[in-house]
Amino acid sequence: MRRLNPASRRAHVRGATLIEGMAAAAILAMGISGVFGGLIFASQQNAAANRLSQASAIASQVRSGLQLQGRARLFADTGPLSSARCAGAAETLELAGGLSTLPDACVVDLDAFEAAAGDALLRVVPGYSPEEREHYRRVLVWTPAQAIDSVAVVVSFRSAGQRRYVKQFVALYNPAENGAGVEL
Repeated sequence: MRRLNPASRRAHVRGATLIEGMAAAAILAMGISGVFGGLIFASQQNAAANRLSQASAIASQVRSGLQLQGRARLFADTGPLSSARCAGAAETLELAGGLSTLPDACVVDLDAFEAAAGDALLRVVPGYSPEEREHYRRVLVWTPAQAIDSVAVVVSFRSAGQRRYVKQFVALYNPAENGAGVEL
């Protein structure tokens, strides 16, 4: 059996230590890149959740605005739910998130209505900011019935390259049909 002199033995040990150090550094680099990837993914999910929460708040504001204005004002010729405002444009129908396929559905671009209205009294949500208009689109989908008109408030936005939708519903009772003659 051949014996290594002390100088050769030290050189052999140093070489093994260098290889081990390089392997440890590579493993550490992969671990750190995994941690950073996880942080980036969590940040993206947090941003998407914030946008979804904001869209839900906007839909709630629109729903409340519809209830406050009342059925008579909403269905008047100057109101947003006038049958003359039903959209046929493919872009507006796509913003309805699939609800445009409902029978007798009328899709109204609320953003376009409020921009054209000019008068703050005609707006459903008078305080809707220009910053929100850049990121969110609002449409109303109205399905007429006899006693109850169902209105879906659809707020959409882009997230991760695709359009996401928040849908909330409100019922507007027709006072002529509900038996009490009172708008509820």
